[in-house]
Amino acid sequence: MSSVWASRTEGQAVGLIRLLFAFESVMYAVVTPVLAHYAHEFGASKTAIGLLAGAYPAGMLPGSLLGGWIATRAGVRRTTVVGLLVFSAAILPFGFGSSIAVLSGLRFIQGLACGCVWSGGLAWVIAIAPRERRAEVLGSVLASAIFGTLGGTMLGTLADVNTKVVFVCVGVLGLGLTVWTVGFREPPRTSLGGTASLRALISNPRFMLGFWLVVLVAGTFGTASALLPLRLSRFGASDVEVGVTFVVASLASALLTPWVGRVVDRRGIIVPLIVGLAASGLLIAGLPLPPSALPLAVLTVLALGGPLVGTEMGAMSVMTDAAEWVGAALAFGTMLFNAAWAIGEAVGAPAAATISQATSDTVPLVLLAAATLLTILPVLLIRPRHI
Repeated sequence: MSSVWASRTEGQAVGLIRLLFAFESVMYAVVTPVLAHYAHEFGASKTAIGLLAGAYPAGMLPGSLLGGWIATRAGVRRTTVVGLLVFSAAILPFGFGSSIAVLSGLRFIQGLACGCVWSGGLAWVIAIAPRERRAEVLGSVLASAIFGTLGGTMLGTLADVNTKVVFVCVGVLGLGLTVWTVGFREPPRTSLGGTASLRALISNPRFMLGFWLVVLVAGTFGTASALLPLRLSRFGASDVEVGVTFVVASLASALLTPWVGRVVDRRGIIVPLIVGLAASGLLIAGLPLPPSALPLAVLTVLALGGPLVGTEMGAMSVMTDAAEWVGAALAFGTMLFNAAWAIGEAVGAPAAATISQATSDTVPLVLLAAATLLTILPVLLIRPRHI
């Protein structure tokens, strides 16, 4: 049997990781439609429901750090397997949770486990993807994750009908994916980067530029999720229309991501980064201007589903190239990529909401647009490798 497992190709491994990331994204989004169900069932306050909603991303930050640590010692495939096992163990009892506190604890563990899956899986993809097609392959993997969030909404609707059956089935599926992942070979150590320390990586200005770019992109999504649904609603958009706006933005992003990856592979990262930052900054600055729901919805789709992809793919390439240049383990790079994303999302939404409440929506959006446009300067000054 081991010889059959060993014959699996690198292309199949990339396909596996696409599936795992889509699965993780489904689990990230699955709880949102059932929050009202839990609030009613347990008589939970808004604060308690907010803690439940935030428990998963809160777990992903330490999970990403833990995953990077495991990957440098045990390998990226084993890190992914550990994450899947822990996730499956935490999702199986989720439908039987007897209180919001129990559910929040389980969601935190699920997020921690999926941080390991992302740290191991991204490093695995970078290690086995052909150098000349790396950005395109990474784009296809990220696109799968985006599509997964759409599936999570649909699965969450089913879970609202019968939470026990849905989450048990998801746990069984997670165990099945774990067994399948065990059947793949660990990538050679030589493909997983060098032995430079984590300190050497974070002291590299090129890498930290990529880190900031990821924080900026994630913060943009966090800001948009906090402000734009309410703004659309104030203009009279229904819940369905708000949902459709964000679904279309996600679809556009998913379709563009592999294409932008191909551009990065063939043309380098500078042009996608500059175009992405400039166009995103202008679109974000324009979000306070539409006087009605329809133009705001169109602008939202363009801002979240368009040039922001160029910034995200450029950021990932900057971090990957810098890790290789420094000679650090790829797992360190993916660990910090996930950490940057978690920081951006965790800070973006509450900061935007707080500033908006004290002033108006215009202030946080203009500040975010200014930060985006000003980031063009270090992109021009610190020219990463692979241009």
